[in-house]
Amino acid sequence: MKTVAIIGGGGLAKEIIEVVEILGYEVYGIFAQEKTDIQYPYKGYLNELIKSRSKFSGAILAIGAYNLKTNKARNNILSFLKLHNIEQISIISPFARIGKGVEVGKGVYIGHNSVIAVDAKIGDSVSINTGSFIGHDTIIFPNSVIGPNVFIGGNCIIEKDVTIAASSNILQGIRVGANSTVGISSLVLKTLKPNSFTLPEPSRVIVRD
Repeated sequence: MKTVAIIGGGGLAKEIIEVVEILGYEVYGIFAQEKTDIQYPYKGYLNELIKSRSKFSGAILAIGAYNLKTNKARNNILSFLKLHNIEQISIISPFARIGKGVEVGKGVYIGHNSVIAVDAKIGDSVSINTGSFIGHDTIIFPNSVIGPNVFIGGNCIIEKDVTIAASSNILQGIRVGANSTVGISSLVLKTLKPNSFTLPEPSRVIVRD
């Protein structure tokens, strides 16, 4: 049986734990900066993760990235895991639909009722929340977070460190530049440069310096 360490203590962690339990894996504990209300043992933070590494099969990052601060935290944790050779485990809901030819990296979370269409490629440490649709041949680069009920059309490219918030729509063939944030319920009609930020539909784009 796989034993999974959960890094993070918020809502995404709760969702991931639910899928972990459905898959029949064991939750070793919660590693977060502060204690949470999650009903699993709180084990401390990253230094404690190293000390406990022989007691779990691998870890999964359970921190959303809806702003620059949390995105930076995700990157720091991922660098820490790589430095200390801690394996990342992918957690995929049995209620998700994964199409033919889909490639899924390490440390990926795919939530309930999500659909990953044929020949899509999902990079390492990507989170795809409940009810999202990823179109055919779309590529999502590492460390991107896709919120609940997001639609991404076919042949899109989502570069690294991108956050797409809940209920947003990315039309077919769009490229979203690295380190961009697509705000909740946005409708993206054109390619976004790196470091862009969109507001709800019709989207307005602000390029960060």
